[in-house]
Amino acid sequence: MKEKIRERIEKNKYNICIFIGMMIFAFIICTNFIRTHFAQDTYCIYAYDSSALIINFLLSNRLISALTVWISDILNIPFFINMKILTILGIVFLTVSWFILYKFITKLNNKPNDIRYNLLIAAISFIIIFNFCTVEYLLFWESAVMCLGILCTIIASCIFNTNIKYKNIVAFFVLFLGSICYQGAITLFIPLSLVLLIYKHKENIKKIIFETIKTGIIYAIIMLINLLAIKIFSNILNYEVRKTTLLSIPDIFYTLIKMGYDMVTKTFGIGPKYWYLLLIIVITLIFLAYVFKQKKLKISILEYLVLFISCILIPILPMLATPIENQYMETRMAISFGSSIGIILLFVNLYLNKLSVSKYLTDIIVCIMILVNSMYFIYASNENIVTNNLDKNIAKLIIEEINNYQRQTNLKVENIGLIQDKNPMSQYDEHRWLGVINTRSMGTEWAAIETMELYSGKKFNKVEVPENFKQAFSQKDWNNFNKEQLIFDGNNLYLCLY
Repeated sequence: MKEKIRERIEKNKYNICIFIGMMIFAFIICTNFIRTHFAQDTYCIYAYDSSALIINFLLSNRLISALTVWISDILNIPFFINMKILTILGIVFLTVSWFILYKFITKLNNKPNDIRYNLLIAAISFIIIFNFCTVEYLLFWESAVMCLGILCTIIASCIFNTNIKYKNIVAFFVLFLGSICYQGAITLFIPLSLVLLIYKHKENIKKIIFETIKTGIIYAIIMLINLLAIKIFSNILNYEVRKTTLLSIPDIFYTLIKMGYDMVTKTFGIGPKYWYLLLIIVITLIFLAYVFKQKKLKISILEYLVLFISCILIPILPMLATPIENQYMETRMAISFGSSIGIILLFVNLYLNKLSVSKYLTDIIVCIMILVNSMYFIYASNENIVTNNLDKNIAKLIIEEINNYQRQTNLKVENIGLIQDKNPMSQYDEHRWLGVINTRSMGTEWAAIETMELYSGKKFNKVEVPENFKQAFSQKDWNNFNKEQLIFDGNNLYLCLY
């Protein structure tokens, strides 16, 4: 047995070294996420009992997250230890996704001895997996489950592009597993599968179209199953977490244009406006210069457009069954968009198979994107830790005031009512908003009490704020914590969030 293990290690020592290197690099850029950290949802995970959490996950058909809560409760794993275990597993799942994608592409292109090419594919695979959208997957308590969704999506895309028997069925079930981890993770399936099959079948346009249709059918069936499951759980539990509707044609066009424009130009507020659009224009010009020179116009340009549009369009599709007033998009829901630069670079580099000026330019862009993506993981995780600490300080100041009031009056504060001032802040002063990464829990009505419960070790009931206090608070506009935001009345505290 030992001899067989040694033989396998010796035979695969090159791949083992690559995987270890990838793992070390991933843990370096994700170090802050291993520290105790919180999203607003994490405070709720702490505050609510397991049955309420399981119901919440079931209402979104996130069965694996519900199962994780149940197992954690059965094993009685301490909350903070559980967070660290799940985060570490999340980083491991992302790294395995990176390694599998890298190995599949290099095997597909069959250049085992081309070190330069292998390094390039490893770099592009990194950009596809580790980007400004996947950052959020390491933020939440259930990070391991969300990252498992990405891993399942990568495996499903690779299986779909193999020649194994029943590949479509196997890919379907693996992708379905990914969808019940987190539906947003599987948005990557279609564009990633497309770029792989475009290269695999190359000039066979009929085969490419046929396989593309199959990816669409697989994705559509899985999303319909998820939608049906959400409806079933909503009816059984008598609560609807997401409203659904049939949009009119004008509303469909409005949704597509608005969300597509916001993603491409604003990139969820991450980085300067238009940076993504400018980068895509540069890559597109490099690609067009090459295809015009090689006279591969029609098919190449069409494939490029389909790839890019699918990256933008896929995350928006679920919104077409959502009322306009309930539509919203978070980065974690748009993984295909975050991966689009890597996917486009992969497509372009598979075409630019000969060294040229265009090839060198794309290599430079790949190197820049590795640097930028790595820096963003470190920056975003640091911003989250800073925001957590600021939230903690404010929560403790309020808890101190509660304790002082209780000592002076011999009354116990049991109820808290929340109201916001006229201009509530999403993030703290001098901090650029990065979505949920650095959104203030002490500025969020559904997370503020839960934050105070974490740091006080006490439970509070949520109550309505009397109308006279509402009117007084609604005229205020604070930029930092002030004791005037607290009004004690018997066993009630009325708190204004700024």
